[in-house]
Amino acid sequence: MKFKAKVYKPNILLKTVQNIMKIHNDGICHITPHKLRFIIQSEINDGMQVFCEIQREQVFENFIIESLSDNEIQFQLDLEHLRRALQSSTSQSPCDVFVNLTKKGDNPILHFVIQSSSSSIMLVQDVPIVLLTAQQMAQINEPILPDPVVHILMPNLKNVQKVVDKMKNISELLKITVSMNHRLSFAVETGNGSISTFYNGLEHPQFEKNISSEPERSHSVNVDIKKFGKVLHIHQLSPSEVVLCLYERSIIVHVVLTGIMITYYIPVVFRN
Repeated sequence: MKFKAKVYKPNILLKTVQNIMKIHNDGICHITPHKLRFIIQSEINDGMQVFCEIQREQVFENFIIESLSDNEIQFQLDLEHLRRALQSSTSQSPCDVFVNLTKKGDNPILHFVIQSSSSSIMLVQDVPIVLLTAQQMAQINEPILPDPVVHILMPNLKNVQKVVDKMKNISELLKITVSMNHRLSFAVETGNGSISTFYNGLEHPQFEKNISSEPERSHSVNVDIKKFGKVLHIHQLSPSEVVLCLYERSIIVHVVLTGIMITYYIPVVFRN
Protein backbone atom coordinates (compact mmCIF):
# COMPACT_ATOMS: atom_id res chain seq x y z
CA MET A 1 0.00 0.00 0.00
CA LYS A 2 1.40 3.38 -1.02
CA PHE A 3 0.17 6.96 -0.99
CA LYS A 4 2.17 10.11 -1.41
CA ALA A 5 1.50 13.47 -2.98
CA LYS A 6 2.22 17.17 -2.93
CA VAL A 7 -0.71 19.07 -1.43
CA TYR A 8 -2.01 21.58 -3.93
CA LYS A 9 -3.43 24.78 -2.36
CA PRO A 10 -3.50 23.45 1.23
CA ASN A 11 -5.58 26.45 2.28
CA ILE A 12 -8.57 25.14 0.30
CA LEU A 13 -8.28 21.75 1.98
CA LEU A 14 -7.86 23.41 5.39
CA LYS A 15 -11.02 25.51 5.01
CA THR A 16 -13.02 22.49 3.84
CA VAL A 17 -11.87 20.40 6.81
CA GLN A 18 -12.56 23.25 9.26
CA ASN A 19 -16.14 23.54 8.04
CA ILE A 20 -17.08 19.86 8.08
CA MET A 21 -15.46 19.58 11.54
CA LYS A 22 -18.24 21.79 12.86
CA ILE A 23 -20.47 18.70 12.58
CA HIS A 24 -18.07 16.26 14.25
CA ASN A 25 -14.31 15.66 14.59
CA ASP A 26 -14.32 11.92 13.93
CA GLY A 27 -14.40 11.17 10.24
CA ILE A 28 -13.49 8.80 7.46
CA CYS A 29 -11.17 9.67 4.59
CA HIS A 30 -11.39 7.74 1.33
CA ILE A 31 -8.70 8.36 -1.28
CA THR A 32 -9.13 7.07 -4.84
CA PRO A 33 -7.13 7.74 -8.01
CA HIS A 34 -9.64 10.46 -8.90
CA LYS A 35 -11.20 11.79 -5.70
CA LEU A 36 -10.70 12.58 -2.04
CA ARG A 37 -13.76 11.95 0.13
CA PHE A 38 -14.52 12.87 3.73
CA ILE A 39 -17.46 11.20 5.46
CA ILE A 40 -18.97 11.95 8.85
CA GLN A 41 -21.47 9.44 10.17
CA SER A 42 -22.04 9.27 13.90
CA GLU A 43 -24.90 8.27 16.16
CA ILE A 44 -23.75 11.09 18.41
CA ASN A 45 -25.11 13.49 15.79
CA ASP A 46 -28.59 11.93 15.92
CA GLY A 47 -28.51 11.04 12.27
CA MET A 48 -26.66 14.09 10.95
CA GLN A 49 -24.23 13.11 8.19
CA VAL A 50 -21.77 14.82 5.86
CA PHE A 51 -20.37 13.56 2.57
CA CYS A 52 -17.65 15.71 1.02
CA GLU A 53 -16.15 14.88 -2.37
CA ILE A 54 -13.16 16.74 -3.79
CA GLN A 55 -11.70 16.18 -7.24
CA ARG A 56 -8.10 15.00 -6.89
CA GLU A 57 -6.62 17.79 -8.99
CA GLN A 58 -8.07 20.35 -6.56
CA VAL A 59 -5.92 19.08 -3.67
CA PHE A 60 -3.06 16.88 -4.91
CA GLU A 61 -0.30 16.89 -7.49
CA ASN A 62 2.63 14.50 -8.05
CA PHE A 63 0.10 11.96 -6.87
CA ILE A 64 0.86 8.26 -6.35
CA ILE A 65 -1.57 5.74 -4.87
CA GLU A 66 -1.29 1.96 -4.87
CA SER A 67 -3.29 -0.69 -3.04
CA LEU A 68 -4.76 -4.12 -3.58
CA SER A 69 -8.26 -2.57 -3.39
CA ASP A 70 -8.39 -0.98 -6.85
CA ASN A 71 -5.77 1.56 -5.76
CA GLU A 72 -8.07 2.98 -3.09
CA ILE A 73 -7.17 3.68 0.54
CA GLN A 74 -9.59 4.40 3.36
CA PHE A 75 -9.08 5.22 7.02
CA GLN A 76 -10.60 6.79 10.12
CA LEU A 77 -9.03 9.87 11.67
CA ASP A 78 -9.57 12.73 14.06
CA LEU A 79 -10.04 15.72 11.77
CA GLU A 80 -8.55 17.99 14.43
CA HIS A 81 -5.16 16.33 13.87
CA LEU A 82 -5.47 16.92 10.13
CA ARG A 83 -6.53 20.51 10.72
CA ARG A 84 -3.43 21.16 12.83
CA ALA A 85 -1.14 19.73 10.16
CA LEU A 86 -2.74 21.87 7.45
CA GLN A 87 -2.73 24.91 9.72
CA SER A 88 1.03 24.56 10.07
CA SER A 89 1.35 24.80 6.30
CA THR A 90 -0.60 28.06 6.11
CA SER A 91 1.73 29.65 8.71
CA GLN A 92 4.66 29.15 6.31
CA SER A 93 4.10 31.27 3.21
CA PRO A 94 5.01 30.38 0.58
CA CYS A 95 5.69 26.71 1.21
CA ASP A 96 5.50 23.23 -0.26
CA VAL A 97 3.47 20.58 1.54
CA PHE A 98 4.09 16.87 1.02
CA VAL A 99 2.17 13.98 2.53
CA ASN A 100 2.71 10.24 2.48
CA LEU A 101 1.26 7.19 4.16
CA THR A 102 3.81 5.49 6.40
CA LYS A 103 4.15 3.95 9.86
CA LYS A 104 5.42 5.10 13.22
CA GLY A 105 6.30 1.84 14.92
CA ASP A 106 3.39 -0.42 14.06
CA ASN A 107 0.87 2.40 13.71
CA PRO A 108 -0.11 3.91 10.35
CA ILE A 109 0.19 7.69 10.01
CA LEU A 110 -0.08 10.45 7.44
CA HIS A 111 3.34 12.07 7.48
CA PHE A 112 3.31 15.76 6.49
CA VAL A 113 6.45 17.65 5.56
CA ILE A 114 6.08 21.44 5.22
CA GLN A 115 9.05 23.09 3.52
CA SER A 116 9.30 26.87 3.42
CA SER A 117 10.20 28.20 -0.03
CA SER A 118 11.87 31.29 1.39
CA SER A 119 14.01 29.72 4.15
CA SER A 120 15.48 26.44 5.34
CA ILE A 121 12.66 25.93 7.83
CA MET A 122 11.01 22.52 7.63
CA LEU A 123 8.08 21.37 9.77
CA VAL A 124 6.95 17.79 10.26
CA GLN A 125 3.46 16.77 11.37
CA ASP A 126 2.16 13.22 11.87
CA VAL A 127 -1.56 12.44 11.74
CA PRO A 128 -2.51 9.07 13.31
CA ILE A 129 -5.05 7.03 11.35
CA VAL A 130 -6.86 3.70 11.55
CA LEU A 131 -6.87 1.87 8.23
CA LEU A 132 -10.15 0.37 7.01
CA THR A 133 -10.59 -2.59 4.70
CA ALA A 134 -12.47 -2.38 1.43
CA GLN A 135 -15.18 -4.54 3.02
CA GLN A 136 -15.58 -2.06 5.89
CA MET A 137 -15.72 0.85 3.45
CA ALA A 138 -18.41 -0.91 1.44
CA GLN A 139 -20.70 -0.67 4.48
CA ILE A 140 -20.44 3.12 4.53
CA ASN A 141 -22.92 4.38 1.99
CA GLU A 142 -24.51 7.71 1.28
CA PRO A 143 -28.28 7.59 1.87
CA ILE A 144 -30.43 6.79 -1.15
CA LEU A 145 -33.49 9.03 -1.08
CA PRO A 146 -36.39 9.63 -3.46
CA ASP A 147 -36.90 12.98 -5.16
CA PRO A 148 -37.31 15.82 -2.64
CA VAL A 149 -40.77 17.12 -1.92
CA VAL A 150 -39.54 20.65 -2.65
CA HIS A 151 -36.17 22.25 -3.36
CA ILE A 152 -34.77 25.76 -3.76
CA LEU A 153 -31.53 27.67 -4.31
CA MET A 154 -30.45 29.22 -1.01
CA PRO A 155 -29.96 32.99 -0.70
CA ASN A 156 -26.72 34.49 0.60
CA LEU A 157 -25.64 32.12 3.39
CA LYS A 158 -23.87 34.77 5.42
CA ASN A 159 -27.12 36.70 5.65
CA VAL A 160 -29.06 33.55 6.52
CA GLN A 161 -26.54 32.69 9.24
CA LYS A 162 -27.05 36.09 10.90
CA VAL A 163 -30.82 35.56 10.90
CA VAL A 164 -30.61 32.01 12.27
CA ASP A 165 -28.08 33.01 14.94
CA LYS A 166 -30.59 35.53 16.31
CA MET A 167 -33.36 32.93 16.23
CA LYS A 168 -31.23 30.52 18.32
CA ASN A 169 -31.89 32.72 21.34
CA ILE A 170 -35.63 32.21 20.94
CA SER A 171 -36.15 28.53 20.15
CA GLU A 172 -34.33 25.21 19.74
CA LEU A 173 -36.44 24.38 16.69
CA LEU A 174 -36.35 26.09 13.31
CA LYS A 175 -39.30 25.78 10.94
CA ILE A 176 -38.23 25.80 7.29
CA THR A 177 -40.82 26.25 4.54
CA VAL A 178 -40.07 26.01 0.85
CA SER A 179 -42.67 26.89 -1.77
CA MET A 180 -42.13 26.12 -5.44
CA ASN A 181 -43.19 29.68 -6.25
CA HIS A 182 -39.62 30.85 -5.46
CA ARG A 183 -40.22 31.41 -1.76
CA LEU A 184 -38.28 30.32 1.34
CA SER A 185 -39.03 31.11 4.97
CA PHE A 186 -37.49 30.48 8.38
CA ALA A 187 -39.57 30.74 11.54
CA VAL A 188 -39.33 30.16 15.27
CA GLU A 189 -42.11 30.14 17.82
CA THR A 190 -42.19 32.06 21.08
CA GLY A 191 -44.65 31.99 23.92
CA ASN A 192 -46.43 34.97 22.39
CA GLY A 193 -46.37 33.99 18.73
CA SER A 194 -43.80 33.42 16.01
CA ILE A 195 -41.00 35.27 14.24
CA SER A 196 -40.44 34.67 10.53
CA THR A 197 -38.04 35.74 7.81
CA PHE A 198 -39.01 35.41 4.15
CA TYR A 199 -36.96 35.26 0.96
CA ASN A 200 -38.69 35.71 -2.39
CA GLY A 201 -37.59 35.38 -6.00
CA LEU A 202 -35.26 32.42 -5.43
CA GLU A 203 -34.52 29.89 -8.16
CA HIS A 204 -35.43 26.21 -8.32
CA PRO A 205 -32.44 24.50 -10.00
CA GLN A 206 -33.02 21.65 -12.39
CA PHE A 207 -31.98 18.14 -11.38
CA GLU A 208 -31.29 15.17 -13.60
CA LYS A 209 -34.54 13.60 -12.44
CA ASN A 210 -37.90 15.11 -13.24
CA ILE A 211 -38.84 16.81 -9.98
CA SER A 212 -42.26 18.38 -9.80
CA SER A 213 -42.17 22.17 -9.90
CA GLU A 214 -45.84 23.09 -9.52
CA PRO A 215 -45.88 26.61 -8.04
CA GLU A 216 -48.58 25.62 -5.54
CA ARG A 217 -46.40 22.90 -4.02
CA SER A 218 -45.11 23.77 -0.54
CA HIS A 219 -43.61 21.83 2.35
CA SER A 220 -42.50 22.64 5.91
CA VAL A 221 -40.21 20.82 8.35
CA ASN A 222 -38.77 21.45 11.79
CA VAL A 223 -35.07 20.94 12.43
CA ASP A 224 -32.65 21.45 15.30
CA ILE A 225 -31.66 25.09 14.85
CA LYS A 226 -28.11 24.54 16.15
CA LYS A 227 -27.48 21.74 13.66
CA PHE A 228 -28.75 23.84 10.77
CA GLY A 229 -26.63 26.74 11.99
CA LYS A 230 -23.49 24.62 11.81
CA VAL A 231 -24.08 23.99 8.11
CA LEU A 232 -24.35 27.72 7.38
CA HIS A 233 -20.67 28.23 8.27
CA ILE A 234 -19.93 26.84 4.81
CA HIS A 235 -20.40 30.39 3.48
CA GLN A 236 -16.72 30.86 4.41
CA LEU A 237 -15.83 28.80 1.33
CA SER A 238 -17.83 31.14 -0.97
CA PRO A 239 -19.77 28.33 -2.68
CA SER A 240 -21.08 28.92 -6.17
CA GLU A 241 -24.40 27.24 -5.42
CA VAL A 242 -26.23 25.91 -2.34
CA VAL A 243 -29.41 23.90 -2.86
CA LEU A 244 -31.84 23.13 -0.04
CA CYS A 245 -34.00 20.01 -0.42
CA LEU A 246 -36.84 19.12 1.94
CA TYR A 247 -38.02 15.55 2.50
CA GLU A 248 -40.58 14.04 4.82
CA ARG A 249 -37.98 12.88 7.36
CA SER A 250 -34.86 14.90 6.56
CA ILE A 251 -33.44 17.89 4.78
CA ILE A 252 -30.40 17.93 2.52
CA VAL A 253 -28.11 20.86 1.80
CA HIS A 254 -26.01 20.46 -1.36
CA VAL A 255 -22.99 22.79 -1.45
CA VAL A 256 -21.24 23.21 -4.80
CA LEU A 257 -17.78 24.71 -5.27
CA THR A 258 -15.21 24.37 -8.03
CA GLY A 259 -14.25 20.71 -7.95
CA ILE A 260 -15.90 20.20 -4.54
CA MET A 261 -19.34 18.89 -3.54
CA ILE A 262 -20.43 18.79 0.11
CA THR A 263 -23.76 17.26 1.11
CA TYR A 264 -25.25 17.65 4.58
CA TYR A 265 -28.03 15.39 5.85
CA ILE A 266 -30.06 16.76 8.77
CA PRO A 267 -32.93 14.79 10.35
CA VAL A 268 -36.35 16.37 10.75
CA VAL A 269 -37.70 16.89 14.28
CA PHE A 270 -41.31 15.78 14.72
CA ARG A 271 -43.20 17.75 17.34
CA ASN A 272 -45.58 16.09 19.79
